[in-house]
Amino acid sequence: MSSTVYQPEERARQHRQLTDQAIQLALQSNWAEAIEVNRQILASVPRDVSALNRLGKALSEVGSYVEARKVYEDTLAIDPTNNIARKNVDRLALLTDGAAAEAAARPISERIDPRLFIEETGKTGFSTLVDTAPRDILARLTAGDQVYLATEGHLLLVRNAAGERIGRVEPRLANRLIGFIASGNQYAAAITDLDGVKIRVIIRETFQHPSNLGRVSFPPQVGAETVRPYIKDSVLRYEREEDDSEDGEYSDGEESAEEFGETEFEESDAGEMDNE
Repeated sequence: MSSTVYQPEERARQHRQLTDQAIQLALQSNWAEAIEVNRQILASVPRDVSALNRLGKALSEVGSYVEARKVYEDTLAIDPTNNIARKNVDRLALLTDGAAAEAAARPISERIDPRLFIEETGKTGFSTLVDTAPRDILARLTAGDQVYLATEGHLLLVRNAAGERIGRVEPRLANRLIGFIASGNQYAAAITDLDGVKIRVIIRETFQHPSNLGRVSFPPQVGAETVRPYIKDSVLRYEREEDDSEDGEYSDGEESAEEFGETEFEESDAGEMDNE
């Protein structure tokens, strides 16, 4: 009788360990190993929708778009209301086989320094991009991807890791930042929200030139709201989705933790293992 009690507990412990490992591999952008670990989880708990979503994410990151879409469709077969899976199926549907093969050969987005998302008054702001790229380019992006700012005259362009233009910063904020960049300031940026052709990015001042001492990059009237720091529980979850809101993976409002909805980092209900 003792072994009967022990086995489910041992399985639950192993499941938690593998889940934690899969999350850490994703945070390290170690997608190849993340694929293997999530497959291990699914071998013992096939209906673990969180593991399926993590697997879909990892496959997408290495350019296996067709397989990633199939995994997300498997999630929807189990949970038709799953926001993460539904949005990713729609996103991956935009990629043809030719586009997917071409994208797979391109550089994978760099890992983001978590400090980028820690709020510091005057040094962090956000922008909803304008003049965005075609959908087939945007479909290869995910929330959490690092992007790169480039000035072009009076425009502040945003490019992905492959150098493709994905949009430009709103004119009002662009004009301000271009002046700071010209005088020596440096900035980092990452995608926080993707919804069709709507892209929101977070921008952080990473270096202030001595000539700009006492001047803030993001005063309250530019960008209106500041981005709150959500460490690990939200920001470091590589693709947080909300069930009842159109807001993206990282929020600048006053939401409670309950409003964050499901994530690809969620652990499945322990009851799923007992049913296996």
